[in-house]
Amino acid sequence: MLTYVTNTIDNWVSSVICVVHKEDLDCPMHLSYKTAKYKDTIYKSYFLAESYREGKKVKKRVIWPVGKLTDIQVSQISMICKTMTDPDHVLTTLDQIAVEESKPFLDLTVAGALWDEWDFSRAFRGDSTQSDLPTPLVAKILTINKCVAPCSHYGIPQWALRSSLAEVVGHSLENLTDDKIYYELDQIDQNHEALEDHLFRVTYKKDKESYGRVNYDLSSSYFVGIRCPLSHCGHSKDDKPHHKQVLLSIMVNDRGYPFKWDVHPGNTAEVKTLISNVDACRGRFGLKNVTLVFDRGIVSDENLDEIDAQGLKYVSALDKDQIAGIGAIDWNALTGVSWDNFKEHLHDWDCYDESLYFKDLGLYEGRRYILGFNPELCRDERMSRQEKIAAFDTFLLAKNRELSEAIRSRRGDKTKQSILQELKRLKIKKYFHDPVLTEITRERTNRQGKVISIQSFQVSIQRKLDQIALAERLDGLCVFVSNHIASHDKIFVFSGQQIICAYRDKTKIEDAFKHIKSFLKIRPFYVYRDAHVRAVYSICVLAYFINKDLAERRKKIGGIDYLNSKNLYDPFRNGDMVTLKDRLTGKSIRKPVELNLQQRELLNKLAIKMPKIKM
Repeated sequence: MLTYVTNTIDNWVSSVICVVHKEDLDCPMHLSYKTAKYKDTIYKSYFLAESYREGKKVKKRVIWPVGKLTDIQVSQISMICKTMTDPDHVLTTLDQIAVEESKPFLDLTVAGALWDEWDFSRAFRGDSTQSDLPTPLVAKILTINKCVAPCSHYGIPQWALRSSLAEVVGHSLENLTDDKIYYELDQIDQNHEALEDHLFRVTYKKDKESYGRVNYDLSSSYFVGIRCPLSHCGHSKDDKPHHKQVLLSIMVNDRGYPFKWDVHPGNTAEVKTLISNVDACRGRFGLKNVTLVFDRGIVSDENLDEIDAQGLKYVSALDKDQIAGIGAIDWNALTGVSWDNFKEHLHDWDCYDESLYFKDLGLYEGRRYILGFNPELCRDERMSRQEKIAAFDTFLLAKNRELSEAIRSRRGDKTKQSILQELKRLKIKKYFHDPVLTEITRERTNRQGKVISIQSFQVSIQRKLDQIALAERLDGLCVFVSNHIASHDKIFVFSGQQIICAYRDKTKIEDAFKHIKSFLKIRPFYVYRDAHVRAVYSICVLAYFINKDLAERRKKIGGIDYLNSKNLYDPFRNGDMVTLKDRLTGKSIRKPVELNLQQRELLNKLAIKMPKIKM
């Protein structure tokens, strides 16, 4: 005979003693009840029962009448019954339950859910590894890491152990090593074009209108110390001119979602990267009625002519040195214009906003130009130039004083070089002629009392007044260029306001670069093979896509853009996976912390489908 004894917290009975034959233990004991009606009220009378077989029939017998119970008592007795037949159930007290460990879970789950929702795994094709850890799964792991806890690739296996990643992806990660990750980076790189096709397909299907405009730009990321064949010295946007770098070019649709990207050697001229992307828009993606928006550094006659030849539209702007060559500008009308009197001179211009006034210049040599004036920029550029010239005058005065008091003879070439370096540092060299050095001789008495001659110089330098005047004429000016030339009744269908808006709205692509560099921590690089560098950028683009999507959903709910904020995943940071241990039996269980009300409401509003976690 086997006796079970348990106590409840209520006084409905001091104890329940169930006597069951050993041979009947496989028959589930349970709490049941009968109902009775009295004066329109239904009453329940509970009893402990067990099932047993009689031949082929399953019957039930009462082994302990209990009577009336509260809901809490029903739950308690039901739990007692389960512990008798199910080894996964135990009876314990709250003070015997200990939290053994707590690992990040909910933020990983949100990133993984968005990966699944956009079906990124489906993008990987024939080059994917078919193994215990296939390429799509490794790519998903790397992307989740970039979204919530960026670290080096050789640090990811350790991060996986410190988090609940295995439960999130529903797969054992025992074979996830740094060697496995580096091997899969090659496979990810081979799926580059398939990933681009997938991102374009899913975004185009969801919102065709978002491909009315496509933004294109490049940015650089530098390497430190280790050689990479892709890396070269070039024009650095990180202000690291002496470091080797690579260039990332990226295209995003009008909603800011990326769909095409390339990695170029660090010495690639930006202007040379556009044509292949124009071809891709027209050929691979079949975009016809699309306007390409790109930065002024990519503008060239060859690029603009090629876009025209492909039947596409473009919107961009000109560099300062290109503006002077636009014959449609009436320079006489701009004479004397400054930030404090522009309204008197530009009374017939249109106002875009408080910081920009513009005039549509119409067609000039087959292209359309919009001339803009920014009074704040005019003031800043002019005052900055004046301050730099004044700073150089001060430097030159101090330099001549130093030279006149020299205690050792000076070399002319080094003296001249120091002057040019200061002009270069201040970025005003183009406003000055070459320095002129006049030799001077002074005598001084050395320590031995001997009079010696010191050869030194005095430096004079003339300003290029015409260059300064030309620069002042361009202060605050900008020129937008486009091939939107269709008109109706002599009025352009695509207004000047729309052209300016399209160019200014390219902040979407600037957000992408800022996010990849600062929040996904692309630097420093921990990989140096060309394929691996390209694959790391692909993972960063996928992570940016997911973070962009989450930020858009949160912005739609609360009106705040969290894209480039560390608060993007904050509502999900305290949703850990915990391991609970019962000290009495030694048994443990892993389960997620229960979502609080705010988290449940937020996930519901975000329309994020949380996956079922297999424990």
